[in-house]
Amino acid sequence: MVQQFNPNNVMTTQSVPSDVATTIIDRIMGQSAILQVAKNVEMQGQKTKKFSFMTGVGGAYWTGETQRIATSKPTFMQAKLEAKKLAVIIPVSKEFLNYSYPTFFSEVTPLIVEQMDKAIDMAVIKGVNTPYADSLANAAKTNGSVLSGDINYDNILALENKLYDKGLQGNAFLSTLTNNPALRTAIQKDAGLYPDKLYDSAAKTLDGMPVVDTQQGVLNKGDLVFGNFDYLYYGLPGNLEVEIDKSAQLSTLTNADGTPINLFEQEMVAMKVTMDVAVLPVRQDAFATLNVNTGDDVLGAVPGDGTDSNDKNAKANTKAKPATDVKPATESK
Repeated sequence: MVQQFNPNNVMTTQSVPSDVATTIIDRIMGQSAILQVAKNVEMQGQKTKKFSFMTGVGGAYWTGETQRIATSKPTFMQAKLEAKKLAVIIPVSKEFLNYSYPTFFSEVTPLIVEQMDKAIDMAVIKGVNTPYADSLANAAKTNGSVLSGDINYDNILALENKLYDKGLQGNAFLSTLTNNPALRTAIQKDAGLYPDKLYDSAAKTLDGMPVVDTQQGVLNKGDLVFGNFDYLYYGLPGNLEVEIDKSAQLSTLTNADGTPINLFEQEMVAMKVTMDVAVLPVRQDAFATLNVNTGDDVLGAVPGDGTDSNDKNAKANTKAKPATDVKPATESK
């Protein structure tokens, strides 16, 4: 069970205007790479939802005049989305709030959006601190669709072939801004006067398919994800909940001396944002990666998981991040 904050530590709360919550969620939707490429399933008011997705269509048949047109059934599969709670608390001094509420919200909204976007993308792409059972990196590893090497013309095509060899067509790449120099130089070698250039910086496409950048710190320089994102679904069961508080004790956030931050004693204000997010890759073979490592624990690595909020020894999830070894054009096992 994901850590719960002790309600006895929160004595008074004040809800913020609904337009603030709308602004935050709109920006999350527009900046999270995963929520940009995944397909939406309507989940209003539901924590879990079963749905069907198509894996094949009926065939087309030649027919003569007055003959019956043959038909065949499309192929459907069942899947279930399950929402998990995502939360962030941002404490600031009361002086920061004294300007006015609108100023306060305009200042903290980018911080909230950044942290929530990173949490979603890190969980779904790499399986870092994730409540979900699978990640794109783990799916690629399970299906032998993992490559290591530099970002260059040959390795990009090899990455695409990981899907094509399975009879799947990819439709987008996930990247990071630090990859742009390498993408611009991904040009066919020894092709004479007219070499093939894969990256179009104006259209932001790679081999004709869109490139969506994650925020800094999600993918490392040299990391690429290729996939058919028609097989990645997400749902948002409810509205974003935003509250401000002046009296809580933040047991999971400490001062320099190790004591918990107490908003009342330290003349501080905290903004708490929670939302439920469901994300599910329905086909593991629809994703391939270049140099992307999975998280330490693909399932159950949420800080504080299984501990009481007052436990000083709550898990901090401070395992060192695995190093990324970039080797020239080799296949990872």
